[in-house]
Amino acid sequence: MGTQMDLLKEETGISKVRSISPSHQTISAFIRYADEACLDSLRALGVDIRTQTRSVVTATIPLNCLKAVTDLSGVIAVQASQSVDYQLDSARMATRVDDVQKGVAPLETPFLGKGVIVGVVDGGLDFTHPAFRTSDRSALRLKRVWNQSATTGTPPEGFSYGAEYATEADILAAETDLSYWSHGSHVMNIAAGADMEDGNKYYGIARESDLVFSNFLDESAGIIDAISYIFKYADSVDKPAVINMSLGTQMGPHDGTSLLDVAVDEMVGPGRIVVGAMGNDGQVEVHIQKTFTEEDDTMLAGLAFKSDTQGYCPLDIWGEVGKTLKVNVVTVDKSTDKVVYKSRTFDASKTYKGTVTLQLPYDKSSGSFSITTGISPLNGKPNVRIDLSIGDFYPEKAIAILVTGEAGETVHAWTSSTYAVFRQQTASMDIPDLYTSPSEIGGVAEGIISVGAFTTKQNVTLEDGSVTTSEYTVGAVSPFSNRGPTVDGRMKPDVVAPGSQIVSALNSFGGYSEGLVATHTWNGQSYYYGSMLGTSMAAPHVTGIIATWLGACPNLTPDEIRDVLRKTAIRDEYTGSEPNNVSGYGKIDAYNGLLEILQTYSSVEDIKDDTGEDIFCHISDGQLHVVALGENPLVGVSVYNLAGVCVLNRSDRLNLGEEYLLDMAGEPRGVYIVRVSTEQGDKVFKLNK
Repeated sequence: MGTQMDLLKEETGISKVRSISPSHQTISAFIRYADEACLDSLRALGVDIRTQTRSVVTATIPLNCLKAVTDLSGVIAVQASQSVDYQLDSARMATRVDDVQKGVAPLETPFLGKGVIVGVVDGGLDFTHPAFRTSDRSALRLKRVWNQSATTGTPPEGFSYGAEYATEADILAAETDLSYWSHGSHVMNIAAGADMEDGNKYYGIARESDLVFSNFLDESAGIIDAISYIFKYADSVDKPAVINMSLGTQMGPHDGTSLLDVAVDEMVGPGRIVVGAMGNDGQVEVHIQKTFTEEDDTMLAGLAFKSDTQGYCPLDIWGEVGKTLKVNVVTVDKSTDKVVYKSRTFDASKTYKGTVTLQLPYDKSSGSFSITTGISPLNGKPNVRIDLSIGDFYPEKAIAILVTGEAGETVHAWTSSTYAVFRQQTASMDIPDLYTSPSEIGGVAEGIISVGAFTTKQNVTLEDGSVTTSEYTVGAVSPFSNRGPTVDGRMKPDVVAPGSQIVSALNSFGGYSEGLVATHTWNGQSYYYGSMLGTSMAAPHVTGIIATWLGACPNLTPDEIRDVLRKTAIRDEYTGSEPNNVSGYGKIDAYNGLLEILQTYSSVEDIKDDTGEDIFCHISDGQLHVVALGENPLVGVSVYNLAGVCVLNRSDRLNLGEEYLLDMAGEPRGVYIVRVSTEQGDKVFKLNK
């Protein structure tokens, strides 16, 4: 989709090599370890250990000691970091966010993410955009930024690269991480943008949350470092956190065993939530699979290349534990359906890494392909990774991969839609499908809340008066949204949210595009809002909603959130009546989800109060006393039980020293939430009766 950034062009098939100096080259990688004793040995080899979870570290490994690292006792697996792709108005109504923000009865208490950290791992954030300030633009809510790609500045504690901006002055002075890109701005505003000045209607969900941002080097290990950084900041301020990752790749086993997935699963937990995008390959055949029989033990997977990437694509092929898997690169004549070229056979049970240069006769084609084979230490499955780079490509011939296995074995293969798709171009070729393609990074890990997209509107009027239109059916799951299941049989996505024709913030430093919808001027600077579509836009809707839920129950776990989704997500004619691998549990319902949390998971200890010196709030002898002690007049008071039901309400203006007095003698003993409204906003108190 148009919301994705192409980061695969520099991929080598194993990892992008980072050049530190002419004599010192490194790769970024994940290392799975059996015990911590080996970590000192890794450091002694010159390995820079960055993020550590229970069994996985991210690390920078000097190439000249890579073999020593893999041979080290205690090291279970080394997985090279993968390159990845980047994956409001009416949407707030469709998800019932408006009801949460307004406090519709019986809830009556707005939840806006106060006391919660919303983290975004992305690229192209405009640090100066008023969307990331308070609603009245008076204060910056962006508390920390880590620019991993910065070559000057001080890295965050515990890391050796990039630059951290830890003060408002430093953040504003840095301005942006990528001046040509708007993805991060668009995503963060959907989740938590707060600018409501000048009649702006393109604000986000968790408007009172604090914000933390990290971009990433174009490799997946940097994403884990970013998650660790955001959670560490949340720990330092003792707040719950939810992190959005609208990122993905199709390279990986799709069964939750990639080391990124393992690391995420070990990092999430109570009050530590990660939300990911399912990906935008739902309309293209990036996946093919086949279960072999005694009579048919081969799969011929034809490839159709994009016109501007003719002859190049990455491929990832996986078999089953204990089974054999062999591959050949072949050329098929489309007119005769005959294999006219066949490379030598590569056996995945044997470890091999190399580059094969194509020699004539290859049907007059030329080029090469790199290939890596072996039994993966991640899951014990045979794996073949191929990167095709074929020139002089002739359209009357088709490039294909011939996979041979054994009876009863199911093989899966994925490619990148950036470059090619699987396509049955002759009768002998097998047919690809549109399932089993949840994006690695956002759609596979057990601990991630994975989000697909549905359509809330077709048309957007741009600032120049033109109209951009999609043909997607309003209310239906957007056809570009990737589908599950995972290879190990788990349902994905978990839920769907608005992702088509979403208007949100753009990067004022050059990242806006032809989708420009509105311009606002503040402090002499123009700031922009524009339209994008993709699961990249759906995921932050869920991130922002979860932030409001964490405001009610800061210790929610991923499993508890899934339970809430199961009980409250909207199912209709477009989602079907039962959970499935297209729509998950259904369309997210922010309002009923919040009610479920308040009734099932929340307690008085979970709800932050605003006890301070400007308002006196106390229950005594069955009476609620509320007194204005500060300069801001009080304009209303509402009292709620823990089910979220408003039991008392009074609305009139009180000035300094004046008192609201509400009779609570008829209410049962227990805990109550009191919302006191002032001309400067609301304050919340939790009181015992």
